[in-house]
Amino acid sequence: MKTLKSFFIVSILFGSLTICSAQFGGNGMNNGMGRGTINQQSIQNTNNFGRYEKSPEEIEKEKAESIEKSVEALKKELNLDELQIIVIRKEIETSTKKIYAVVKNEETPQEEKAKEIEAISEKTDSTINTFLNAEQKEKYKKFIENRKEKLEKLKDKRLR
Repeated sequence: MKTLKSFFIVSILFGSLTICSAQFGGNGMNNGMGRGTINQQSIQNTNNFGRYEKSPEEIEKEKAESIEKSVEALKKELNLDELQIIVIRKEIETSTKKIYAVVKNEETPQEEKAKEIEAISEKTDSTINTFLNAEQKEKYKKFIENRKEKLEKLKDKRLR
């Protein structure tokens, strides 16, 4: 009898907590504040499948961060002067925009996109090479080889 009474009390307690939680919006998304606090942007950033899509501002920020990381790595690795940094940053920005446009084109098959991206990268590399001295060109060649090795490793991991 005592067990039945305890079960009944626990059930009522659990049920009342559930009702209170539902009444005050305790669905985990609004901190139980009684109202939904999901902002409009988070609703806009979610497509029909519930996947998060980045806003244009977030994409631009990520591109800028990526470009900055690339330039910093080259600056450190190749010991670039200020003029070289400016010119190379501009070249990397241009190629990043081109690559992004290729990736965004949904009509182009993946294989063709890969070829276009490779062509853009090769053109960027050759342009950057024109601004480097002999010693920097040697270091840049090694830098590119390391980058290609890393990309191959990434591809291998994705295929597994």
